[in-house]
Formats: sequence, structure tokens, C-alpha cells
Amino acid sequence: MSDERLEILQHTIAEPVTGYGAVKINRLKLSNYRFFHGDFEISLDNANVLIYGENGSGKSSIYRALEYLARNRFASIASEKNIFCEDGEPLIEFGFNNGRELIIHSDLTRLPEGFDFIKGLSVFIPMLDYKKLLKVHFTTTAGADNINVYDMLRELFNNYPHKESGTLSAIKDFFVYIKELESLVNGGLLTEINKLIHFFDADFRIERFVFSTESTADGRPEQVVKIEIDFRDNVLENYHSFLNEARLTALAVSIYFAALKTMFGTLKEDCLKILVLDDLLISLDMSNRLKLLEILKSEFTDFQIFFFTHDKELFEIYKNKMPWEKYELYLDDSADIPSVIVKKGTSETERAKEFYAAKEYDCCALLLRKGFEKILKAYLTPQEQRDKNCNELELSKLVAKAISKSTGEFKEILQKLDSDRTHILNPLSHNDNRNIYSQELRSAMEDLEKLKGMLR
Repeated sequence: MSDERLEILQHTIAEPVTGYGAVKINRLKLSNYRFFHGDFEISLDNANVLIYGENGSGKSSIYRALEYLARNRFASIASEKNIFCEDGEPLIEFGFNNGRELIIHSDLTRLPEGFDFIKGLSVFIPMLDYKKLLKVHFTTTAGADNINVYDMLRELFNNYPHKESGTLSAIKDFFVYIKELESLVNGGLLTEINKLIHFFDADFRIERFVFSTESTADGRPEQVVKIEIDFRDNVLENYHSFLNEARLTALAVSIYFAALKTMFGTLKEDCLKILVLDDLLISLDMSNRLKLLEILKSEFTDFQIFFFTHDKELFEIYKNKMPWEKYELYLDDSADIPSVIVKKGTSETERAKEFYAAKEYDCCALLLRKGFEKILKAYLTPQEQRDKNCNELELSKLVAKAISKSTGEFKEILQKLDSDRTHILNPLSHNDNRNIYSQELRSAMEDLEKLKGMLR
């Protein structure tokens, strides 16, 4: 790399601005990095980001790129060059709302000056996927009676501040270290974990983390930390073989989220707050998946959340439950070099507005009808969406059921949209020659947006 190019990359391209509020990522660009051959860029607009990606579409590459923000070393990016790239080098570019631009490349040996707001991420590394969750309740030892979470806790709190040693991991006296760790996890952390477990309406809680020293098969001493669970006033020691998958996932999510909040609470200076979640909810039913959203809304309001999933159904449900920048990634392997097809995850109402502007009123009405049905299904429970024979209700009966259980302005808007359905949305979805007035479509779009806002 030329000296001129290196000098450009080693420094920021803009001075930081003030008055921007919390630091957020507003742009991400990947060049010749892992899956992406050539340039790939998405605008994040400082918002939470929801990404659906089918297998092989580059979702994990974006996840790994975000992981670099929590690292202190960047040279390893050289080994992640796209295999089809001959000339260009791999680059990751981040744009922030404070005016800073960070370009990660193989010659970058340290974080450049002016990026102190990123350093905090290395303290608590806000990356979480289902593999990390397994450390709470999965063991490779056949017939194991208990799970030892000592290594997991040691890793989570590796950089926890300590007034004498700097960090918890820097304590040289092992017994002092264990005492400090035990005090931490059985104190404020335990309270925070049980608070998060409560979001899942769970019938269990952590009673305490039990610290002990045991002997291995060859007689060596081993530090052990077991989780003692209170399940309906009964003590569980081998919880991993008793609790079902949903409860175990709720337990693991609560432990990791509490650890992240605890670690972040130790930072004295403002820093970039991101939470990156990748396919956490494989073992949760839809009810518990929605409860995780409540945790994000309640406990991580000051974080920029990145949520990745390969579950299209989950994506469709989540995208209307929180304000997101939404992207769908699909694999295009029609050419010699695989690439990605990116679909901006706009709602039916937003797409309807595009057709309305183009005066394609039939397409506009079709999307509004589809959006109306999706809102109704988000409002009604799965049981309410079926008749006594468990058959799915058609749109007219969904509307009637929603009107019967609603009140106030919400009910008034539903009744108005039901009228629109019969003389605007339904006719334009079929072969019908009646006149349609654009103002009626516009009014229906506005009413749908009001309903969505109320549901949020």
C-alpha cells in the first residue's frame, strides 16, 4: 500500500461534531471482504437494524465486520479477503453520526486517534449468538450432573474494573480473584438476571452462583461455579436436564444481557453503544420471541441494536414491532461469482405510497389490503385468528373480530378501514371497473399508519 494511501486510511476524514446525541453508526461499507466481492454498502441512518438473510447471502460477514469494532487488532482482516478478488484488498468502512469515519484494513495496527468512543466495546464485547448461549446449559460430557460456568463468567468479566489491579483478570492472587468474582455475580448481577428472567414470565429464578473447588479425574483441583435454580420453590442443581429449551434459552439470554449491562455500567465516558444479536431465538416459541423484544425496548433503549435472523417469519413479525432499518439479503448465484440481492425491508404501506405516487392505484390498493391484514394479525392472538374448527379466518372476519375487542380511536379507525376494504381495497384487488378516488386511498394509507403507531 502506498504511503499516501496509508496516511489517508490511518486518519479520520472529518473532525467530530458536537450536539449529535448518542454515538450511532450511520453507514457500513464492505469491500472485497469475506462473501462480498467488490463494494457493498448499506445506510443505517443511526437506527436499529433488522437483517434477514438466507443461507450464504452474506449475513455472517456483516456480523463479523461489526465484531471488529470490539477488537484491538485489525491485521487479521487480510486473511478474510474475498476468494474471487485478485486485485483489491479487503476493507471495512464505518461512518458515525459524530462525523468520524473509520476504515479498517490490514495495515491498521491500532485504533486511530479520535476514536475513544469505540474503545468501550472491547470491555464488554456486545456480540451474542446462539453458540454463546449454549455455554449456560450445554455440556459435552455424557451424563454430567451439573454445568460448570466458571470459564464463561471469567471470560465475561475479564475486563471488569478493579480499584487496585485495574481489571478483575489482572488480580494475581487467585483466591482474592475468586472472592471478587463471587461477590460480583451474587450481588448486583444476580438481581439484574432475575429481573430479565421475569420478562419471560418464567416460573424459575437463579437462587445463587455456587462457588467450590473440586478434583478432576486425575486429582487436580478445579474451580467450579454452578447455577442453583429455584423452580417453583424447589431447588434445581442439574437444571440443564430438567428445564425445557425455552426456559434454558430465557436463562442464557438473561445472564448474557445482565452481564453486558453490568459491564457497560462501569464505563465512565460516553461510547458507542451497540448490541449485535445473531439468531438467538431458535428454541423460543413466538410468544417468548416477542417478550425478548420487550427486553430490548425496556432495557436497551440507549443502544443501537443489530438483529440478524435467517427466520423469515420472525423477520416479518419483528419488522413492525420496533422502529428498524430493515434489509433482506438473498443469494444470487446465477453468475460465476456469487453476489447478494438486497431488498430494503419497507412495509406494505411504504410500498403502497410508491405506487400511489405513480398513479398505479390498483397496486396501491393491493398492498394496502395486504398491510391491513398483517396489522390485524399482529393485533389478534393466534387463537383469535381461527374459527371454532381451527380454520384461518378471512379478512372480513378478522376485521370483525378486531373491532369487537377494540375501543376508542383504535376501534374507530378499524371501522373506517373496514368500510374502505369493501368499496376500495377489495374491488381494486380484483377485476372491477368502478371509479376510484385517489383521496380515499390516501386516507386509507394514513389510517394504516395510525394503527401501526398505536400497536407499537
